[in-house]
Amino acid sequence: MGLETTVVTFRINGTFAEWKAIFDSEEANKRHAEYGIKPLYRGVDKTDCQKVIVIHQHQEGDLDKFLSANGDWISTHNVDMTSFDQSAWIAD
Repeated sequence: MGLETTVVTFRINGTFAEWKAIFDSEEANKRHAEYGIKPLYRGVDKTDCQKVIVIHQHQEGDLDKFLSANGDWISTHNVDMTSFDQSAWIAD
């Protein structure tokens, strides 16, 4: 198992400012840390304020474990879980 960088895009049903406040919260920081996930970047599409990108670094498979354990919590924050598009990247 190695370190990977994951790029995730998805849609939100509220404002980016509302979502960002939750993503940057102490609660979210604790949940990420529990799975060894280090958020590197989060942003909103310049032309579509409902589309968000998040880039994380973590050990292979840990983001999937995090999403499995926290999917219900994430979906309560106006995140459209059906819109997730995820890709994983490694530095070989």
